[in-house]
Amino acid sequence: MLGPVKRKSPVMSTRLAFLLFFTMFYWGIHFITGKTNLQLSQVVFDIFAGVFTGAIVHVAIAKFFGPLLFGRGFCGWVCWNASLFELLPVRAAKRNIPEKYFMYKYVILIMTLAVPGALIAAGYGFRSPEAQFKWLLTENALIYLTGVGLAFLLGDHRAFCKYLCPAGALMTLTSPRSVLKIEKNHLTCNRCGRCEEACPMDVPIMSYITAGQRVSHPECILCTECIQNCPKNCLTVGIGKKSDTTPEFGKSF
Repeated sequence: MLGPVKRKSPVMSTRLAFLLFFTMFYWGIHFITGKTNLQLSQVVFDIFAGVFTGAIVHVAIAKFFGPLLFGRGFCGWVCWNASLFELLPVRAAKRNIPEKYFMYKYVILIMTLAVPGALIAAGYGFRSPEAQFKWLLTENALIYLTGVGLAFLLGDHRAFCKYLCPAGALMTLTSPRSVLKIEKNHLTCNRCGRCEEACPMDVPIMSYITAGQRVSHPECILCTECIQNCPKNCLTVGIGKKSDTTPEFGKSF
């Protein structure tokens, strides 16, 4: 059954504009013009080659240490893959997927690191710009095809991000401890649940609010859709210490 296409809020439109801008920046400046691969696989190639490149800097800042400050904000605002997924005309009702499927992205993360290692052992270095670009195109083609297929199959724009993205898996290792987090302000929550309905990552926001905790869930991408859809305006992005309890990595509670 097809559902209505939700009208985009000004914040969501701004976020989509950011996604598109950075997608064009990465593809135009780094990927196509510079023929530089910034993805996890290239980090493996570079480490084994004993060189320090932009891929290592990018992954360190955006995917590992950066999330200690802004969580998975990269996924919500500047990811070159998510920009395509969020623009898909998906109208089918979202299917409820068991929690265990959140763990699949960790398997993909291991494969993303292991496959380049195996290729290096076989004598392939992928150090030239042309080799990096070919690997980049192949890897992203698989990501886009899989992500688009999952989006329409599950009725979920962010299905790939939740279940298969290796970069997302890496970020969950540090993002629950981020400085920036969604939290309740001084206003009263009426427990309507609209924040969870709007969340593209299926974060159980109400469980945190009810417990008086900041949202430390590893799947939160700081898209602020929960804030925009709260009828009582009782959610905000706050700065402070991490919550007393942090959910298990990669699972939805």
